[in-house]
Amino acid sequence: MPNILDVALKARVSIATVSRVVNKSHHKVNRATQERVLKVIRELDYRPNALAKGLLMKKTMTIGIIIPDISNPYYAEIVRGIQDVADQAGYAVTLHNTDKKPGGITRYIYLLREKSADGIIFSGGIIDGPETVSILKELKERVVVIGRHEVDFPAVMVDNVGGAAQAVQHLLDIGHRRIGFIGGPDGSTTALDRLAGYKKAMAKSGVMAAPGLVKKGAWTPESGYLLGTELLKGKGRPTAIAAANDQMAFGAIKAARALGLAVPKDLAVAGFDDIPLSSYFDPPLTTVKIPMHDLGAASMKMLLGLISGGKFEKMKLFRTTLQVRGSTAEPQKKESGKKS
Repeated sequence: MPNILDVALKARVSIATVSRVVNKSHHKVNRATQERVLKVIRELDYRPNALAKGLLMKKTMTIGIIIPDISNPYYAEIVRGIQDVADQAGYAVTLHNTDKKPGGITRYIYLLREKSADGIIFSGGIIDGPETVSILKELKERVVVIGRHEVDFPAVMVDNVGGAAQAVQHLLDIGHRRIGFIGGPDGSTTALDRLAGYKKAMAKSGVMAAPGLVKKGAWTPESGYLLGTELLKGKGRPTAIAAANDQMAFGAIKAARALGLAVPKDLAVAGFDDIPLSSYFDPPLTTVKIPMHDLGAASMKMLLGLISGGKFEKMKLFRTTLQVRGSTAEPQKKESGKKS
């Protein structure tokens, strides 16, 4: 492989001149010399050594993304948004999936620190434990989080409370009163906020939310199926279920069908996130749309501002929109409901 010295010798210039041309330095190189160097680079098929360039610039031009579940389409769209902005800025992206395992977050943060990543974007999952928080604080000048976390870092967030309230209010507006809720796991601020949105809409409408109608899931279709089965086999089954994400909503619909219930005739189901499959599901899922690509793009722009030391918004909140589709309809019998 040709190196920078080979280019300099053939172009009859110094190594410093080749470096200035390659790195688009602010030091001016006259046009004729620049064209000669570029011609030799093409002839030799010279490719700058990324490691050497990184040492020179004191940057590796890489950023790391940490997510909890690579199988969840929600994160795929976010990563696409990050990647699009990173590509434009000349950054390479490395993706790390914790698979929701304890210690996974800490492990990848240490790994990215050892590899001198210029920045880290943390999306989803639960930041807990003194070791995780401690190492994040050490890297505070190059960490951006997506979602609401109990840490003081630049953040891109979603109005999860408002979004969940939108979905539940829709179910109330079309006549449902016994509305079950399948939420996320303990410790997740996203789960807490979406549960708060459910409670907010129910209270606003004066409908008493029965404790037995609220379940805590694990964001997966399997947990939606199991908890949906519990809700629908229980006494006084709900006529509608609001799930805290689309995957659990899919599971709840499968549970309804397994019990001989038709959706939306016998049970209305609403989700959250609007992952690509939602509009192609049978029936198409009513859900809360999150601008996932925009979340990713905004987080990368925020990280670039953090790395460069420039001015940037340290918190950006995205609103949600309700997508009403075929999985929700009014109940067969009008419900009176109990006022709280």
